[in-house]
Amino acid sequence: MDDKPTSTKKIRLAAILVLLGIVAWGTHEQWSPLFARASVNATASDPAAAAKPKKSTGKSVPVIVEAVGETRDTVFIEAIGTGRAKQSVMMFPAAAGEIVEVPIESGDRVKKNQVVMRLDSRDARLLVKVAETRVKEAESALARATRLRDNNVRSKANVEDAEIILERAKLELSQAQEALSDRTMRAPFDGVVGMPRVEAGDRISMQSDVMTIDDRSIIWVEFDVAERNLSRLKIDMPVTARTPSFPDRDIEGYINKIDTRIDPVSRTVHVRAAFPNTEDVLRPGMSFFVTVHLPGPMLPSVPELALQWQNGESFVWRISEGKAVKVNVVSKRRLNNKVLIEGDIKPGDIVVVEGVQRLRDGRLVEISSSEGS
Repeated sequence: MDDKPTSTKKIRLAAILVLLGIVAWGTHEQWSPLFARASVNATASDPAAAAKPKKSTGKSVPVIVEAVGETRDTVFIEAIGTGRAKQSVMMFPAAAGEIVEVPIESGDRVKKNQVVMRLDSRDARLLVKVAETRVKEAESALARATRLRDNNVRSKANVEDAEIILERAKLELSQAQEALSDRTMRAPFDGVVGMPRVEAGDRISMQSDVMTIDDRSIIWVEFDVAERNLSRLKIDMPVTARTPSFPDRDIEGYINKIDTRIDPVSRTVHVRAAFPNTEDVLRPGMSFFVTVHLPGPMLPSVPELALQWQNGESFVWRISEGKAVKVNVVSKRRLNNKVLIEGDIKPGDIVVVEGVQRLRDGRLVEISSSEGS
């Protein structure tokens, strides 16, 4: 008789082993809770046994913590603008004619009302003399009419006519004098003359641009700031700028004007900064990279790793009496590796930085290391 098991016997043996395994697993699932309850009851009935030191049960969670700091909520505004002079004008002549003198050069400093150009004024001077002669004739006629009226030779109406003629002659003299004055161009304010576009001997019209004059004692730079930062902007607030002409030099200035309206399309407010040009190294038309620091309130700051998110809400784990407490906070701003927050948290509180994955509200923690405390 062959002692080797047949294929049918092998299948039966395997089925028996599988069945025994299933029965053993079910028995373990049913009896394990009973054994656990028995162990707890035994511990409760024997306080001495409960007081004995035990090996780690896994209830406390090792964490790394850090103290909450305090940082000012400062907003940094960066913008690019173009500089322009405090006062700037393109000079156009008030009359047409031939230039007889340009007594200034490019870069010259001029005072208000200083002569910068003269036109041929011979005809204008003649017209002034003619007008002066008419005034004298009218004054003589008025004097005669007045004497005759006083002697009852002429009526009062003759005197009134003579007065009107004299007034008209005086107006014509004023017009002639203004025309003569227009032949001379004067600086409207103190400033620096740009490169003249004309020379003596040129014939110009009233549409000819002659030269520029800039008062560059202060350079203005205009830029836009977001509407949400309007409440932080103040007149005379300090501003720093740099320009490609002086890339390693900070140029100090201040806020000079804040527009009275918000642009409804861009939702920005127009701001003008003033940069005193005491050394006269800045020029109108330069590009400026402007930086403005808008200080805000002091807020608690925590490391980025401490801030957690769940269901659209942000929170941190604060350590209180060796337990983790979930504290809902509002994230205000990120600065470097810190987050400024608002909520039931204050500087000096201890928050969990690492080990947050297994934390639950009220769970015991074990501080593995402390940083910044």
